[in-house]
Amino acid sequence: MDKKVKNIITAVVTIAIFIFVGLMLISSFRGPEISIIESENLLDIDALFYSKEIEINETVNISLVSPKEILRKTNGAAIGDVKSGYFTIEGDLPVYLNLGDATADWIEIIDGEDYYYINLKTEIDTIDLYNNLIDMLD
Repeated sequence: MDKKVKNIITAVVTIAIFIFVGLMLISSFRGPEISIIESENLLDIDALFYSKEIEINETVNISLVSPKEILRKTNGAAIGDVKSGYFTIEGDLPVYLNLGDATADWIEIIDGEDYYYINLKTEIDTIDLYNNLIDMLD
């Protein structure tokens, strides 16, 4: 009976690991769903494990920047050029990244000591998002 219980536990753990890895892969390949909630001045980044809400107000600096060197992943997912989570970039700066394409321009959002970098899979979508965020500041 003990051997049967051990086999069942092993099977359940193995299946759970495969499901977790599968969810990570799906999340990384599809990229984040990003929406703007204008009534609350929020940028909502819906990623499977690394979601974030960023309040957009007059204290936030928003700019479009060239890609920066990513030094290390501290708590995140990275498959190819798709990055999501917490990383350290050049200058040993800890940041939140949610990038659909790490090689294309990034939207930089600085809120006090918090740094966020996001982009979408296409340059056009990223520029549209950037323009919408700038419009929220007006």
